Amino acid sequence: MAQVLVSNIERDGETRNFQAHGSACIGNAGGATILRGTFEPGWRWSNDIAPIAGTPTCQTRHLAYLISGQMAVRTDDGIEVSLKPGDIFDLAPGHDAWVLGDEPCVMIDVSPDVTTYATGGTATKAQEDKYQATVRRGYAAFNSGDVATLSSLLAKDVVHRVPGASALAGDHKGIDAVLSMYGQLAELTDGTVQAHLVDVHSDGHGHVVAGHVITATRNGVTRASRASILFTFLGDKVSEMHELRADIPGDDAFMA
Repeated sequence: MAQVLVSNIERDGETRNFQAHGSACIGNAGGATILRGTFEPGWRWSNDIAPIAGTPTCQTRHLAYLISGQMAVRTDDGIEVSLKPGDIFDLAPGHDAWVLGDEPCVMIDVSPDVTTYATGGTATKAQEDKYQATVRRGYAAFNSGDVATLSSLLAKDVVHRVPGASALAGDHKGIDAVLSMYGQLAELTDGTVQAHLVDVHSDGHGHVVAGHVITATRNGVTRASRASILFTFLGDKVSEMHELRADIPGDDAFMA
């Protein structure tokens, strides 16, 4: 039987007041959890949230959509970006932010991290194990085309299992075969393919599940596709990658 799970963020949500200049409201219905943030003029993370979070910069990842107002963001390594209405953004942990102008900034955030936003003692950077850290290094290397780093993370007899019926499907065995498949994927998408990590889960014993969104452009069409990979480690090296897709027929049609 189909389910419809509904809650109302005004009625059922949890409001978290900032030190000053606004508040965030967390609401959920089943698997959907969102944060609606209202950041008033004069709001700045380092003044309004830092005393609550207890960290020098924001350690929450944001996957958000800015509805109104404007905000500036500065990352810990000095990158500064201005956000305006209609902007969708993926902001990594390690940043300060502040409202621009005299209009409140309102945004919706769907990141898994928002459950700990603006809470004392819990908005610290997640403590990941070595397997999760290796997977993150692998995704960063894949997106930047860093073949040397990718090679260093894989066992010699690594297997990457790709589902479906496209030209890329099947079991790719050995480092050379896996890297060749990645090269073919880049070629088919004119180098536009990117794998954007959403979440990384580990059992602490050499098994990691990474959820991601693949974006690519092919024949003038851009596609965003949800997928995950089950990583198995042998020692410190990745020995198997078992890829899972949310829409195998759609992915196959895109790559046809």
